[in-house]
Amino acid sequence: MRHGDAEPENRDPIVDMIKENLVFLREFLLEFKTTGACFPTSRWAAQALIAPLREEERAPKKILELGPGTGSVTLPMLREMRDGDSLTICEINPRFMKALKDKLACNEHFLRNRERVTFFEGAAQEIPTHTRYDMIVCALPFVNFDLETVQAIFHRLRQVSSPETLMTYYEYIGMRTFNDALAPSDRAERIREVNDYLKSSGSFNYLGKERVWLNLLPVNIYTIKPSAA
Repeated sequence: MRHGDAEPENRDPIVDMIKENLVFLREFLLEFKTTGACFPTSRWAAQALIAPLREEERAPKKILELGPGTGSVTLPMLREMRDGDSLTICEINPRFMKALKDKLACNEHFLRNRERVTFFEGAAQEIPTHTRYDMIVCALPFVNFDLETVQAIFHRLRQVSSPETLMTYYEYIGMRTFNDALAPSDRAERIREVNDYLKSSGSFNYLGKERVWLNLLPVNIYTIKPSAA
């Protein structure tokens, strides 16, 4: 080690996990509308979200990640990246973005790919349209948004997609039933409108659904083609 170089940091994974959960819980309480979850995505849910990247024979992909939070999906995605892949990370919350960049700074998989990773701090519906992505991995809390916002997001996602672009996203199992039963009527109606747009409008080509129980809370992972009407 050269004089003046910092010694490698001995990180405690338990301490890191506790810190990450506290960051997530704080942002959930402060920014519920754009956070939507009070704990990071589990490793099992993360693997389901990035399943298309693990195909043995695949072409290089331009990847867009929406709502990475503190990186629970970003890290396994970086691990799966191959030569020719690129990744754009979109996060609206500046505190999440800082926490994510701090975490990635010494991550071997990020360091291996960093020339092909870009960051966009802003809303999904404001993503520049000069790139067409092959895969979109989404952790945005659609049920927290009004219908107009969800439609604006998907309008932009269609602009940055090709007909073959795959998108994965998740929703909590039983959330519709919970809101129908217990949510105030205006919230329940808003969520119903968003769900109807996502599931019943015919605007998306749904390719599959995977149920992941090992997550707080359990989730359905959907794979769709956002550009397919």
